[in-house]
Amino acid sequence: MDPQTAADQLAAAEGAPALNRSATTGERVGGVVSAAALFGTLWVAAEQRVPLALGIPVCLAALAVVVGWNYYHRERALRRPHTRLESGAGIAAGFLLGLPAGNVLWDTPDSTIGIVVPAAASALVLLGYLVSRWRA
Repeated sequence: MDPQTAADQLAAAEGAPALNRSATTGERVGGVVSAAALFGTLWVAAEQRVPLALGIPVCLAALAVVVGWNYYHRERALRRPHTRLESGAGIAAGFLLGLPAGNVLWDTPDSTIGIVVPAAASALVLLGYLVSRWRA
């Protein structure tokens, strides 16, 4: 391996991406809108007892939103690495989609609270993950 001079090392360091920049306003608005749309879509789909043929795309779209934000923050945003809490929240948001998916797909007879709470849980965990990634 070639020994680098101090000037070479400094040039390489200056060419590296800045990992401490915070999120843009557009990213923050997009995150809040995504979490609100996730909550609203899951709530309405469960409340209206949509047929299975419509429930499956609703659940897949919800999963695509969560996975899309995870992919964006892991591969595209070029920011600091994830902490353990952020990694856990990103994964938990995907797993928590199983709670409202039960109401959407299998038409479980549930009260409004039993429909709202699971939909809100997954949306709030997603929002918590996004907010934690917005800081510098």
